[in-house]
Amino acid sequence: MSKRKSLMPLAAITTVLFLAVITRPNSEATARDGLGTPMIPDLKTNAEAIDGITIREGGVAISLQRDAEQWKCSSAADYPVERDRIRQLLVQLDQLERWEAKTQDPARHAAVDLDVSAEDGRAIEIELLAESDLVSHVVLGKKQWSPKSTFARLATEDQTFKCKGHVEVEVNPIGWLNTTFCALDRSGITEITFGSMRLVRSNTSPEKSEGTWQLAANNSDSVSDKALQFARADLPGWPTRLNFEDVLIRDEHQWSSDTVVMTYAAQEGQLTISIDLGEKEGSGAWCGLDFLPSQGQNIQLEWTRWPRWLYRLSDYRVAPIRQIQQAMQSNVDFSDEGSTSGL
Repeated sequence: MSKRKSLMPLAAITTVLFLAVITRPNSEATARDGLGTPMIPDLKTNAEAIDGITIREGGVAISLQRDAEQWKCSSAADYPVERDRIRQLLVQLDQLERWEAKTQDPARHAAVDLDVSAEDGRAIEIELLAESDLVSHVVLGKKQWSPKSTFARLATEDQTFKCKGHVEVEVNPIGWLNTTFCALDRSGITEITFGSMRLVRSNTSPEKSEGTWQLAANNSDSVSDKALQFARADLPGWPTRLNFEDVLIRDEHQWSSDTVVMTYAAQEGQLTISIDLGEKEGSGAWCGLDFLPSQGQNIQLEWTRWPRWLYRLSDYRVAPIRQIQQAMQSNVDFSDEGSTSGL
């Protein structure tokens, strides 16, 4: 009888342990339960409130901020960011859907580029903020293309997922900007000045709509034939499409004494271009624009930005300007090789 009594507590304990095992939450089952759901919950609900985005990869970080309805890149002199770029990012993040539950072992995160601890790592962190409060923090890792998928996890969780879709993310601040900052209509340009040189366009004809460019009859200073040749070849089309490599708040730049000033009289108005050639040749240059629109012109968005920022030009856009400047400053007889006069 005493032996039977001793077995009862053991049976009860066994039953309790069995129930505990079958009712304990299983992490893999929980992960599977979330499949088919958005990687970032409630993003669509919070989208309108989001006013800050931070993107990090390794040791590089950029910040995008919204002021009223205008987005700007704090990492690029607060230059405006097109709203469609922000919308595209948020839509792609919202469409990132959990397909498969993968590893939840932090030691294996690096294998799918989801380890954020390595400075040279390829994991991309995206923080979404509303009034400085963190709304979402997701880590994006390795991509696959057949079909399109992305490894991802929430920054606060070790569980990783293979998700449906890709998210196009730029970690370079300039990649968020519309880098075309000037597009002057060449056909409307009637006069160009470059330092002491003044070019005028002859009357156009139906056969030659662009006309020809000549030194103005009342040009006060003599201009070498070589400088005139270079100017006629390169200046008329030079500002028709300008792109920048970087931007700078205008007041932060100290202009050097080696600054070239050009003016273009065009149908839209008068454009004055200042290019600082004080840096070594081959390194590009900072460029500033001032504009006086013609009467009745509809103000274009890019014109409103010119007074605030300077634009970094690549060397290939600066090289023709240096060449003309050197030809005007020197009495050296440049070789005719590569001449493009007669345009």
